[in-house]
Amino acid sequence: MDSNSPQEIADLLKDRVLHPAEAADLLADAGAEEVAEVVKVLDEQQTADLVEHLDLEVQRDLVNYIPRGHMAKVIERMAPDARVDLVKELPEEVADSLLPLIARAERLDIARLASYEEGTAGSVMTTEYAVVNLDATVEAAIRELRRQAPGEHTGSEIYVIDADRRLVGSVTLRDLLLSKPDQKIGSIVKTDIVTVNATDDQEKLGEIFSKYEIASVPVVDDAGRLVGRITADDVIDVVEEEADEDIYRLGAAGRPMDYLRANILKVARQRLTWLLILVGTGLITSSLLQQYQAELTTAIALAFFLPLLSGSGGNAGSQTTAVVIRGLSTGEIQLSDVRRVVLKELAVGLMVGTVLGVFAAARALLVPGGLQNLRLGLTVGLAMTGTVTLAKALGALLPIFFQRIRLDPALMSAPFISSIVDILTIITYFTLARVIYLPYLR
Repeated sequence: MDSNSPQEIADLLKDRVLHPAEAADLLADAGAEEVAEVVKVLDEQQTADLVEHLDLEVQRDLVNYIPRGHMAKVIERMAPDARVDLVKELPEEVADSLLPLIARAERLDIARLASYEEGTAGSVMTTEYAVVNLDATVEAAIRELRRQAPGEHTGSEIYVIDADRRLVGSVTLRDLLLSKPDQKIGSIVKTDIVTVNATDDQEKLGEIFSKYEIASVPVVDDAGRLVGRITADDVIDVVEEEADEDIYRLGAAGRPMDYLRANILKVARQRLTWLLILVGTGLITSSLLQQYQAELTTAIALAFFLPLLSGSGGNAGSQTTAVVIRGLSTGEIQLSDVRRVVLKELAVGLMVGTVLGVFAAARALLVPGGLQNLRLGLTVGLAMTGTVTLAKALGALLPIFFQRIRLDPALMSAPFISSIVDILTIITYFTLARVIYLPYLR
């Protein structure tokens, strides 16, 4: 917690010298008990602002050090999306004791937001936004906005709805101020507004915000009714979360966690699960090698090049997988592009594989053996070309296939690709050896 004591941090926050986000950074290594020392001298709004910037685990533990009634008031003042995240993190018995103390309107709002499935736009939206009616006059709309008391969490964009609460478009405060008081909102509304459905996958949000360069986007239900709003800071959190998940999955390391705070047994258990799966695929490779034991006994030189072929194929497949998964996550690659992507990677694999095959064949020529040496070089060279080409094609096809069957493409991680390529490498290599090399050994 650096050199700042809880009391010093509390005083700086109380005097508004320190931003809540900066205070949260200073408290990053502190436990919930130390954080409680800070918040006990803050008012409810200051506490809410600080709590929103703390890690969820610290927020959850903090509830045990603050009286339930006071914590309920703090939760009421938190942003809707932040408070629902906290409530969902609490143990069931703690949530059950806390929720009845929260005001009815906020309690219903928590229940509504918590009802959206994790990973959807609805699960990350906020219900704080400014709204006016399409048929209202500018003067009436301004009065309504004063009643709603839009604050820092609502933004400057004001959404316009019809009598059935369907989203029509938006206006800005500038639009209202520059329009005549008796002018209808319908005459100044901008209807070309970007929206997302509450059930849309949250992965789409980064692409939408990047493409349209917007600060927020309204969320609607299947009937087009306005149900919430997603802001740029929410999207940053989503992008970071998705990136963390992809990185962990690409490394076959399980799910993201707070590494320094995570229990060693939890880390080991999570990694062991994936490693056991990879060992299973490795056992298939071992069984295949056993099937080719006679060939290896007859020509021990074949064994020299197996690591080279497997490593090159695995690396080639992993390269393509990383590029395709990135393309799928950004929207650059669509499911309908599967044919173009696979054909492109086949061509790339053929070119790259040919170059690598020439180098591999040249190395094989250095193995003593006369005419058989040439046949070994041809076997190794062709096997390298075929392995790299197939690895490139598989590296493109498998993530797209996973996306099509509604699984995360990142599950097709580099270790999995390498394991699958190992199997193909062995089959390709020994099939070529049986045709080109083995029949001509003296």
